Amino acid sequence: MASFEMDVDAELKAFSFTQKAHRDVYLAIDPRRPELSQAGKVIIVTGASRGIGKLGFAASFAHANASAIVLIGRSVDDLAETEKLVNRINAKTKVLSIPLDITDATGVTKAFEDIVARFGAPHVLINNAGYINPLDTIIDVDIGSWWRTQEVNVKGTFLMSQAFLKTIRDTPSTSRTIVNVASMAAQGFPPGMSSYSPSKIALCKFTAYLTQENPEITAVSLDPGLVPTDMGHGVPYLAGYLHDTPELSGGVAVWLATGDKKFLTGRYVAANWNVEELESRKEEIKDGDLLIFGLRGKFGLPGVVVEGRKQRSHYLQSPKGK
Repeated sequence: MASFEMDVDAELKAFSFTQKAHRDVYLAIDPRRPELSQAGKVIIVTGASRGIGKLGFAASFAHANASAIVLIGRSVDDLAETEKLVNRINAKTKVLSIPLDITDATGVTKAFEDIVARFGAPHVLINNAGYINPLDTIIDVDIGSWWRTQEVNVKGTFLMSQAFLKTIRDTPSTSRTIVNVASMAAQGFPPGMSSYSPSKIALCKFTAYLTQENPEITAVSLDPGLVPTDMGHGVPYLAGYLHDTPELSGGVAVWLATGDKKFLTGRYVAANWNVEELESRKEEIKDGDLLIFGLRGKFGLPGVVVEGRKQRSHYLQSPKGK
């Protein structure tokens, strides 16, 4: 009997929008490049105590010489470890750790008051904190755990974004960026993800509303790819596919926070996609309304993601048989 060889890049190929795709940092998104400097900027990272928040976003903005990085997470001890990492990377970057459950509205308000008092108005918000309930069928899933996924992924993102917008409302119109960490699960309907997948679809639509109501900011839904985090390992059928580094997402986030990236605002972007190709297709993306979740056009069109006004996307649909 012939042996079965798994293509570990199957998901990467199936969902790629650009010809080139990446699993790790490459030159164009290397946060150490002077062109990507975040000097003078205050960065907020939620879910900063481990995984992508720690090794990806916090570390990358430290490499990019951010003036200050605010680390938000629930574990005091884990935040302390992330703070040590940032200090090792860049001793000049100021760090503020805030233990916080982002679903706590009062706590979020207080956190932003502390941030402004310490550093002034922030420039970049990375909504990375997320939760996934143990996978189970709708009939058997624990209700509390199912709803916790919605609370963290949707309500938490809303509270952090609202507080960020209120904070910058009366500040000069300098560059401001919100990156909402999305997921490939928003594109399909994997078994057992009746809470997680809809929460990520909601997050992508929320990103579009951020853009619509606040055209002065850049807001992007960033899919980090398949990263070997605790959350990723919690999805059994992803085993064998988790080969994207946290540094990849970190580098793309720094790139998104640099210069004019308005052509991607309100849109879904996968960290694996080549950013130079995205830049080269800037007009195509804008004019064709590409990479936008939901209904588009005068009367609206069916489908999860629309490529232009007349054609459904082929690159953001699950492969056959899935």
